[in-house]
Amino acid sequence: MTTTLFDQLGGEPALRRVIQRFVDRLFADVMIGFFFARVDRARLREKEYEFAAAHLGAQVEYTGRALTQAHRGHRIFDGQFARRRTILKETLEECGVPAAVREHWLSHIDTLKDQIVLGPCQPETSDSKS
Repeated sequence: MTTTLFDQLGGEPALRRVIQRFVDRLFADVMIGFFFARVDRARLREKEYEFAAAHLGAQVEYTGRALTQAHRGHRIFDGQFARRRTILKETLEECGVPAAVREHWLSHIDTLKDQIVLGPCQPETSDSKS
């Protein structure tokens, strides 16, 4: 029988502990916490759980919106994306997540950057000057 990364992590109880700590840290963070000021913490925990469980190989369906749609209304820059990644990395380490699971999770997050972060700044053209 093949074990998934979800199983290696410790299944649902372990992932829920990681997600709870991660979301609490996001809300409390001085650099990016403002993004979550009007977010339902319980709902975010559930969507983060579903998203992580699905990419870690659990038979869990992610029921949230597509990432591009969910983040469209926010001006998320590289540094803010990097801060969220750092919080995730620290949380995974703090919670004793196995190295293989940590590496997969962080690599997966890195592949999503273009769906979340604003594109590069476009130079101002002469047409846009008053």
